[in-house]
Amino acid sequence: MLITTALLTIAIAVVLLFKVNPNNKGLLRLISGFASGLALVISAIILATFENNLYHFQELITYTFDSTLLNFSLSFGLDGISVYFFFLSAFLIFLCILFIWSEVKFKEYAINLLLIELFLLIIFSVLDLLLFYIFFEAILIPMYLVIGVWGSRERKIRAVYLFFFYTLCGSLLMLIGILYIYSQTGTLSLEYLMSWNFSLLEQKLLWFAFFFFIFI
Repeated sequence: MLITTALLTIAIAVVLLFKVNPNNKGLLRLISGFASGLALVISAIILATFENNLYHFQELITYTFDSTLLNFSLSFGLDGISVYFFFLSAFLIFLCILFIWSEVKFKEYAINLLLIELFLLIIFSVLDLLLFYIFFEAILIPMYLVIGVWGSRERKIRAVYLFFFYTLCGSLLMLIGILYIYSQTGTLSLEYLMSWNFSLLEQKLLWFAFFFFIFI
């Protein structure tokens, strides 16, 4: 439930910030500061109570949607690596909120930062590879705005276009890797994939597919 609470806190804060008057800086700072602070506290609790000696995912929670139109489940959890990135994401965004405290366009900046935090927390906790990819790409939108609007260099527009297209194009190979995994296993659930015996060659190629965008 802690992961869900953190995600809902940030999501609700984003919705509230959209509705608050931009001139009401006090309320905007209260909402963004409280939401990012609460997410940081929750992530710190998760990190402090995390059992490093356990192999399986922790803080597991699954939501099942069953209707005539949709029938799928959504799982969240953390392992020994993602728990640290989960905490660091909450910690850094909280610092960023404090850093922009006197920003003229505080509302717009805070919304983008909280969206970045929301997507990051989902990326590091969701246990479905397709959703991981979707939110990995979705984070480019607020990042594009942050760099393009609040970037400090004169060539920030060119920089943001290069950042956007390099990251987007570089991650296409990751999508191919995800589709290959699904074609071989019939699932994209990390809980199931951890027990799947990929060959050594498959492991190397999939590693390259997922990390290719780092090298371009």
